[in-house]
Parts: sequence; C-alpha cells; structure tokens
Amino acid sequence: MTGTSFDSVSTAAAVARASTAVAVATAVAVAAVGAGVAGAQTTGGGTAPPGDPAITDVLCVTKCIKPRKGVIGSKVRIVGTDLQQVRIVSLPKSDGRRAKDTSPYVKPSGAVLAYVKPGAITGRVRVADSYGQRKDSPIEFKIGTQAQLQRARQKYKFPVPGPHQYWDGLGAGRGHQGQDIGAACKSRVIVAHSGKVIERSGAGPEGAAGNYVMIFNKRDNRTHTYMHLFNPPAVALGDAVTTGQFLGKVGQTGRASGCHLHFELRAGRGWGQVLNPTPLLRAWDKYS
Repeated sequence: MTGTSFDSVSTAAAVARASTAVAVATAVAVAAVGAGVAGAQTTGGGTAPPGDPAITDVLCVTKCIKPRKGVIGSKVRIVGTDLQQVRIVSLPKSDGRRAKDTSPYVKPSGAVLAYVKPGAITGRVRVADSYGQRKDSPIEFKIGTQAQLQRARQKYKFPVPGPHQYWDGLGAGRGHQGQDIGAACKSRVIVAHSGKVIERSGAGPEGAAGNYVMIFNKRDNRTHTYMHLFNPPAVALGDAVTTGQFLGKVGQTGRASGCHLHFELRAGRGWGQVLNPTPLLRAWDKYS
C-alpha cells in the first residue's frame, strides 16, 4: 500500500470516529434537555396550573346574622383546597349576573377573605382563580336584612357552647377579675354579645392574658374580654362582631393552668371597673 493510500484511510477513520463522538454527545444533550423539561413539568416548575379550587365551607366573619348568613358588606371566610390563586369571589344577583369582589385576600393558611358586594342575593359562593378555573360552594350563603342583623346583635349567648365547667370566679382569694370556664383544649369560643373589637393581642400571646380580645358594646356600655385563647383571635381590630360569631378556641396561653376561657365584664369602654360576670354567664348558659 502506498503512503498516500495509507494517509487517506487514516484520515477517513479519524473522520468517522469524530462523527460518532459528535452523534453520541448530541444524543446525550438531547436526553438531558428532555429530562429537564419533564422534571419541570412533574415537579411544579411553574408550567402547569394547580388543581381545581374546591370550597368546603363559607363562614360569616363580620356583620353576621348567623354563621352562614350576613348582609351586604359582610366579610366572609372561604376555606377549602387550591384557593391560593383565587382572584374573584362572587354571589348571584337577581338579574342573573354576579356580585363580585375582585380584591379578595388570600391568607397564608390558604383561606380567602372577601366581602359581600351590593346586589348579592342568597346563593352559592363562587371563586375564580388566575387560571380561569371556577368552583361554587357546596352550600348557600344567605343574605339577610339590616333589621335581622340588628336583632341578632341584641342577643346574648354563652361563650363556650361545648361541654364546660365553672372554675374560679371573681376574687377567688387572689384578686381574680373574671370567671374561668374550663373546657377541652381547642373547644370553640363564640361572641357572647355583639359589639366592636377595641383591643386584641397581636400575632402571639401577650403577657398574662395570652391571646385575648376585648369587645365593647356601646348600647350597654360594657366590655367583654376573652383571654387565654389557643390561637390569636379570629377577628381584627375594629371589626363589628355579632352574637354567636366564632372568636377562637379555648387554650392556656399566657399565665394559665389548664385549658380554659377567662371571661371578664367591665363597665364602660376598655379596662374600666370590674363587674361580676358569673350571674350573667349562668343565665346565658341556661338557654344557649
């Protein structure tokens, strides 16, 4: 074989080997890109919408006649799953359209807070998210009248509707300023009488009272205080709350021994003269 022929064969073999290497490298790169895309699609890389929103309950928060009945302007709390992207909350109107709140607030917990807008009538609450997905609540939210709301606000209820005991009352040999109501941890606490939230603890327990809230009723000129709640109160400063409205859960935050609600009654607005709440509590307890 001549030198020229040998060089030609060697060159051809080198070219073949180089071509093979390029093909293999290209295949590997394509496979890697494909795996990356698949990974982004399966691991929530932002390429796919969340699951369909689902509503499990709708509860009245402010201006409440009943737990699931309010008026125009009521704040409602919507709970369920996949509600993080909700952008519109609506109720039906009599003309077939929807009364929409286009600025609902999505809490870190995933619950949605919205307002009942003018024109709303009794019906199922609908949520719509940023992906165009919509879902109606399984039960209706009822719209009542201002007269019904006014009557609801004049009523009284015992603040711990579940099983409970009467623990230390006023004085108790230690300057105790209220009535302790013993109950299982996380038992519901409701508003005993309507009024306005004038003070509350912040994001966590504060001092001896722990998680607490004060509600003032202007007509009665009385302040009710609820202390040692398990979590921060479910109402905000300035809220107008209604008898029977959910307030929080029984706890033992602050200076407390055993789960109980410490309930105080004071004359006037705020930390005024201490009054004995026990006779009233026992009276409310009989019919609540």
